[in-house]
Amino acid sequence: MPKDEKNTSCLNSRAIIEYMRHRFPGRLRELFEDLPAPYSTMVSPEEYLSNENNWMSSAVSVKLFENARTITRNSNVAFDIGFETMMNREMGYFQKLFLTIFASPSGMLRRLNLLNSKLNTTKIVELVYDAPGRAVVRWHWKADIAKSKDICEYNKGIYAAIPTIWGVPPAKVEENPCQFEGGEYCEVIISWSLLSGRLSNFFSRISTRKSNLLSALEEIERDKALLRQKFAELSSLNIDLLQKVDVLKSINKATRALVSITDTQQVLEQTMKPIVEVLGFDRALIMLVDPTEEFLEYRYAIGESAEAMTKITNYRIPLTRDQNLMIKVLRKKRSYLIKDPGTANLNPTNKILADFRPSNFIVCPLIAEEKVIGILGADRRRDKEKLTNNDKEFLSIFANNIATALRRATMDEELKSSYVSSVRALVQAIEEKDTYTRGHSERVSTIAVEAARVLGMSESEIEYIRFGSILHDVGKIGIPESIVRSPKSLTSAEFKIIQKHPLKGVEILRPISFIKDHMYLIRNHHERWDGKGYPDKLVGDQIPLGAQIVAIADAFDAMTSSRPYRKGLPKKQAAREIQKNIGTQFSRRVADAFLVVFEKSVMPKNQTISGQKNGLKNAPQ
Repeated sequence: MPKDEKNTSCLNSRAIIEYMRHRFPGRLRELFEDLPAPYSTMVSPEEYLSNENNWMSSAVSVKLFENARTITRNSNVAFDIGFETMMNREMGYFQKLFLTIFASPSGMLRRLNLLNSKLNTTKIVELVYDAPGRAVVRWHWKADIAKSKDICEYNKGIYAAIPTIWGVPPAKVEENPCQFEGGEYCEVIISWSLLSGRLSNFFSRISTRKSNLLSALEEIERDKALLRQKFAELSSLNIDLLQKVDVLKSINKATRALVSITDTQQVLEQTMKPIVEVLGFDRALIMLVDPTEEFLEYRYAIGESAEAMTKITNYRIPLTRDQNLMIKVLRKKRSYLIKDPGTANLNPTNKILADFRPSNFIVCPLIAEEKVIGILGADRRRDKEKLTNNDKEFLSIFANNIATALRRATMDEELKSSYVSSVRALVQAIEEKDTYTRGHSERVSTIAVEAARVLGMSESEIEYIRFGSILHDVGKIGIPESIVRSPKSLTSAEFKIIQKHPLKGVEILRPISFIKDHMYLIRNHHERWDGKGYPDKLVGDQIPLGAQIVAIADAFDAMTSSRPYRKGLPKKQAAREIQKNIGTQFSRRVADAFLVVFEKSVMPKNQTISGQKNGLKNAPQ
């Protein structure tokens, strides 16, 4: 957060808040919009800025006046706030004492600089001229502070109302020159009516006790200085707490995003981004215990070039190497903050220390279900601020969330693998019964995956296409074997029965949660581009892209597989059939992707079935 230079008493912000609370109570919240940090992140800026014992940046005053002008649509609102504050006696106890001590407006004005120094450190106030009923005051604004014409107007409003404390009419206040209009400083001429003799004598009697009151005031000021110090400490703690809350909120948000990810590699990729973007580290890496539980091995990193990371691609540490810092983190299940690797009794020849030369870093254990599954390390560059225990605390919290997400993803992958193995065994059992379709699902899967890659699909999408292709015919389990293994062409009635296998496949696979959002791969792999397919008679782009890919791979393998009643087509001829049916059975986009795969794997180099160059065409689908 930017440095918050507290140079103005919150007595000033309280005046603005009270004015708006009385005049525009329903819009008070708008007064605190777009405040500078750290006030913009405070839980209750109104409470802090209403306490006269607190101090704030003058930038806050500037923004509060600006917001007040916007809300009230009154260009003179700053003057009105100063005037009404003094008229309503909404002043702190120090001001009240100060004004009581001095028996007249002149007496108070002569001590303006002292009064001003107790309320802000943004300007020096000079009394240029002082006579009964008239004074000239000059403001010398300090450099490099936030200031605006509104603050000028606010002070003029206060000066105008000062005489009313002694029961005389408001003063006339004129400004010339003004620094905000090109002058070197701001100068105001204040004119007011003289006090009556009775009032003058009364204040003279009070002023004889001025020395006693000033002594009491000094004691009060010492107490106030101590209070200011305590409030400053409390404010610093409050800002620190707000920073922690912000980071924890960000960690929580990033963690919620991990809940839906069930792929280990995606978890690794997604967890590293918040470490850099939220926690402010420059580099981070994850090492996991390998399946044999013999090594700690590198898995993923962020913040370095791919070329640099090749140095540790195969990096692994035997779990028996107890003196290694990462192994210590595993064994002791605790985080370490290394402020200076040179004095931390570490091995300087260690590959990570030697190749990446961290100046200070943190290593945290990844603990899931009370088991350490790896470590998370992170650092900042040499020219940045040093890491602190706060950084270690935040990284440790995030490490626990990463470990939980990784453990869940691993379990999901194991469960997914178990499901796929079971269903694949069923598919193979069906195919084993029919020697003519043996290996069909695996071949379809191989073709579909390659076509999906040509189409530029993501690895996660390709993985689902792989599974869907393997399982696309699982519904044939529910079709009578006499039909599945029929040695002759199917009758119309038998064909209607075989057309039910996509829906039966969906029923069989419904309990498998990981593929539930991709059931279209099984349900719609017999749809046609012209809408004459089954079971849903989808047309064109109504057919999900994944289902189009499986359909073309399935058709090609079916054409090239021999049956008792017909011999399979040569692969080149089957590919021509695919090409011939573009726009009726297949989309041009998917057919072109298939032909790229076919020509790469089957055709001699630089030769195509159509005489065209290899590659996707740009023709419409």
